[in-house]
Amino acid sequence: MVGVNFFGNFDLALLSLYAFWAFFAFLVYYLQTENMREGYPLELEDGTAAPNQGPFSLPKAKTFHLPHGRGDLTYPNGAKEARDVALTPTAVSEGFPHAPTGNPMADGVGPASWAPRRDVPELDGHGHNKIVPMARAEGFMISAGRDPRGMKVQGGDLAIVGTVSDLWVDAPEQLARYLEVELATGGKRLIPVPMLKIKSDRVVVHALTADMFAGIPTTRSSTEVTLLEEDKISGYVAGGLLYGTRPSKFEALQKILG
Repeated sequence: MVGVNFFGNFDLALLSLYAFWAFFAFLVYYLQTENMREGYPLELEDGTAAPNQGPFSLPKAKTFHLPHGRGDLTYPNGAKEARDVALTPTAVSEGFPHAPTGNPMADGVGPASWAPRRDVPELDGHGHNKIVPMARAEGFMISAGRDPRGMKVQGGDLAIVGTVSDLWVDAPEQLARYLEVELATGGKRLIPVPMLKIKSDRVVVHALTADMFAGIPTTRSSTEVTLLEEDKISGYVAGGLLYGTRPSKFEALQKILG
């Protein structure tokens, strides 16, 4: 019958099934290789090439033309992070944790690690900085909750370290990303909002003790924060949950690892 066996004894339903399988296999291969544009080829913790690179090969280099005059980026490009990671292995074989060799908060390793993002501010769809100080963001106001400006900032050791001087807001998303804190010892630092608690009379940052606030990475500008600066700030404050609490969980970990 015409339409049932179009090519002799070859069934069109079977052809459709084979075509779907071929398309699905190609889709898996395409998505996996596109996912390998950054972070590949795989490396071990010491920076050497990993012996097992997986079944998929790297995709061909592709150049992305960025908007708003941000230039071009080509991936994969084989570039390596230009810094020495201050870690040492705790075992001969891979898969075991690496221990910091210095000050993990300053070295940016472990929970305090950061990625080498571009040292430029993130932009919105119109080419304006996404994150700006609220004092320079026209039309913004706090519509719910407490206004933390003017509140004292307390560390995890209950010591007062400074005063909230401003909020940095994500203009397109219309939410606060950072609190700007003027330290009693001098200078201003940004603290990610998810890493603090705003109480009725103060702001508490449990992750850091008083002596650690001055070590929070600073911004190059007083009116903008870059992607790299954001990663360093967030990594530092979040790393305090392991390295900065009292008694130090980091010291306890070192004892366990010998």
